[in-house]
Amino acid sequence: MDKHEICATSAAVLTGLGSRLREAARARNWSALMRLDAEVAALLRGFKREQCRPTDLAAWMQLRTAHENALQDCQREMQRLGETLEQMLQHREGWQAYAASQDWPVELRKGGAA
Repeated sequence: MDKHEICATSAAVLTGLGSRLREAARARNWSALMRLDAEVAALLRGFKREQCRPTDLAAWMQLRTAHENALQDCQREMQRLGETLEQMLQHREGWQAYAASQDWPVELRKGGAA
């Protein structure tokens, strides 16, 4: 295998992978992003920057940017979900009271008026 082959034969794959990363992030498809992240990791195991030609390196850099952007999207979503969970925990007693009231007879749920 030519020392540049890992980069040259992968340029189209890298471009496609970057596109799929962007699309999955845009769609908030977290399971697809997880699979794509694993693909990126597998490709990186064989990557040697010093063996890449400048044109091939550009494809790697575009993939890196797409991956970093997807990571930021995941981090923002994780933050949002954490805040939602925190709000739910703060209102836990209210949620529990509401859930328990659903087991009450209809007359009691309407304030006693029948």
